[in-house]
Amino acid sequence: MMDFGYPQYTEAKILSEFIKTDAYRMEVTQRPPMAVTNAVSWRSEGILYKKNEVFLDVVESVNILVNSNGQIIHSDVIGALKMRTYLSGMPESIDLDDIKFHQCVRLARFENDRTISFIPPDGSFDLMTYRLSTQVKPLIWAEAQVERHSKSRVEILVKA
Repeated sequence: MMDFGYPQYTEAKILSEFIKTDAYRMEVTQRPPMAVTNAVSWRSEGILYKKNEVFLDVVESVNILVNSNGQIIHSDVIGALKMRTYLSGMPESIDLDDIKFHQCVRLARFENDRTISFIPPDGSFDLMTYRLSTQVKPLIWAEAQVERHSKSRVEILVKA
């Protein structure tokens, strides 16, 4: 989208509301799309999921250039943290309480520039544990009522 010859919006989500692949007449809207006026243009409003989920994958590619003598000339690692989020509404970042890192984390570096730097142990481990002090609604609430009718008979009523 251009304004006085200067690009204003270059995000695909916003532009897809104006540029259609099918050949049909676009309808004239009375107001600009929410993606343009919304403070968060990369996320639509009113998203609702039955189950809130977040998936985080660390993907790394290793590039190594070796000469004919077997010496490494150049090497680098290109990494990406890939997230898949299925969260209802417009979630904000959260403040974590009681953060505990695995012993492999360099705590001094984290305190200085908030970078989590570490040499990982072999196998599976918890890099970080935390606690959230916000109010959460229990997924299931169960109440039990126990009545003794005799020495060999007990009635248990469970409500969920």
